[in-house]
Amino acid sequence: MTATFEDVVRAARMLIEQPLSFSVDSFIKVVEEWLESLPENLKDSYVGFFSPSGAKAVRRRDLPRVLREDPEFRERFVRMLAGR
Repeated sequence: MTATFEDVVRAARMLIEQPLSFSVDSFIKVVEEWLESLPENLKDSYVGFFSPSGAKAVRRRDLPRVLREDPEFRERFVRMLAGR
């Protein structure tokens, strides 16, 4: 299955709204499926955030690893996608 960016946004919302029935691993799987559909140049682009506590940028192709390893980034990323 090929996931779209809209699927990633929906998955982020589900992770926030239904944390008992939709897991972090499920969210990361949707992100991985979306990344597989991207052209190479977009996989090498960066996503990130700025906050009072600092900034962080992550190469898209590294998102699954960072989402697993960095709970602070994961929370900010999910909330940004979900619009919260």
